Amino acid sequence: MQFKNTKLEWFLKSHFFSLLLFLFWGSLTAYRYRTLLDNLELSRVLWFVYNATISLLFLIRERPSVVSMNPIHWAVALLTSFSGYFFSGQGIEIGPMLANLADVLVSFSVVLGIVTALVLGRSYDLLPALRRVKTGAVYQVVRHPMYSSSIIIKIAYVIKNLSVYNVCLLLLTTFLYDRRARYEEEIMSQSDSYVTYRKQVKYRFFPGIY
Repeated sequence: MQFKNTKLEWFLKSHFFSLLLFLFWGSLTAYRYRTLLDNLELSRVLWFVYNATISLLFLIRERPSVVSMNPIHWAVALLTSFSGYFFSGQGIEIGPMLANLADVLVSFSVVLGIVTALVLGRSYDLLPALRRVKTGAVYQVVRHPMYSSSIIIKIAYVIKNLSVYNVCLLLLTTFLYDRRARYEEEIMSQSDSYVTYRKQVKYRFFPGIY
């Protein structure tokens, strides 16, 4: 299902859309800065750096040559981007060992997200689009390290807030990340260099697993 609207397509490729993404994500970054002032935990500092990086990349992103005009693709992109807000902060009590493991996973995943964002650079985008193909650093290991980072963060959150609801939501969110990755690959495969890259890097999210 594709929208045939040249004006909307132009808007999604435009610098104006980039500015709107920057302003919106910048507001989230400002909120994290306010919470950061209350508690300088490592995880809070990393989250602030991550959101600040994403905000900047939205502002300077290259205009894609092709952008998906499928509203299902848009919905999946938005749902996965903000899926963290749907998880519950309540769950059964866990021991300090699991809690520490979850904290380590969060820090590792946010650092992975920051590194991935920096590697993507101006190719970073919200919607599935045809962008410059990036194959260096973490992209030599898996094809979607940004989504790997997001999934691991949610796994860590579920560990700390273990409940049937959170586990089910984690499974659903992981499935949606997989769909989002597939939608992006459909668009990116219009580039011969990306087709070659897909053949070279076998795994989508986790090396040796999937």
